[in-house]
Amino acid sequence: MITRIVVVCLAAAVCLLPCSARGGDGESAESVSFENVFPTLEGWTPDGEPEVFYPETLFEYINGAAEVYLTYDFVALGALTYDKGEKQSLTIDVYRHKDLRNAFGIYSAEKPEETDFLSIGSQGYYAKGILNFFKGPYYVKVMGYYLEDDEAMLTSIANEVAGNLDGEAAFPKMLSCFPAEGKITNSEKFIARNFLGHGFLHAAYTASYDLDGASLVVFIIEAADAAESQEMLNQYFELVKSKDGKVDESNDTYRFVDPRRKSAGPANLRARDRYIWGLFTEDAGAADVMLAAVEGHLTEAGLIE
Repeated sequence: MITRIVVVCLAAAVCLLPCSARGGDGESAESVSFENVFPTLEGWTPDGEPEVFYPETLFEYINGAAEVYLTYDFVALGALTYDKGEKQSLTIDVYRHKDLRNAFGIYSAEKPEETDFLSIGSQGYYAKGILNFFKGPYYVKVMGYYLEDDEAMLTSIANEVAGNLDGEAAFPKMLSCFPAEGKITNSEKFIARNFLGHGFLHAAYTASYDLDGASLVVFIIEAADAAESQEMLNQYFELVKSKDGKVDESNDTYRFVDPRRKSAGPANLRARDRYIWGLFTEDAGAADVMLAAVEGHLTEAGLIE
């Protein structure tokens, strides 16, 4: 019996979404096709046709982990197992999400902090018995069992699957808005829901930094529009004030202590249009430098005026 391998390491908790038959605004899950995605592998026999799972049936395949995938606008999953005798088998899982940022999000939630990342699709990584990668709106897992040289085989198969998938082999463009200086390579993540443990904060990109020995996490929240961004701020400020906290505003920067993250130091935020960006640190000077740098990148990208 094959054991499904699902690793979930979230830096922040996620809230759960109700299951639905749609995996995103206006996109029918049933319209997703996995035709020509799964390769023909010499010497291997497919175990029938690919199984297809939708939001309301995903739990049948990955049980409790399905709730996390649903937060990343999961649309459909195609899964196929191949056999080769002598207990050798492999399974290819192709998760289709609404868009690139959500596929990157679930990938970033599960990838290890440190590993040898691979140029498969947009990016991938290998661990004993499994190779995961993402490309466009797809997150793919290739899992091998009782293989003699599983790394070489999984890499070859993953490259073939990646070539069969639509979508650009790229990262979300928002990641380019994080300043390069001090940023820890491959530390970027996308957190779809419940950012910082707050239900009113969502769609946040993060990157970790090492600046003169200080560990910082910088974030950029991408709201649907300016009104939603302002509503997030309003709810955040109301929470702070409800706990007898104070929000200081100076030079377009908000500073306050998050009642749920007191040990992280004060929050330092700026906001414009549909974006909120910030970090937690006691060093207001360093915060201002980082906030200004992010603002510059957002401006250069044409995301804010």
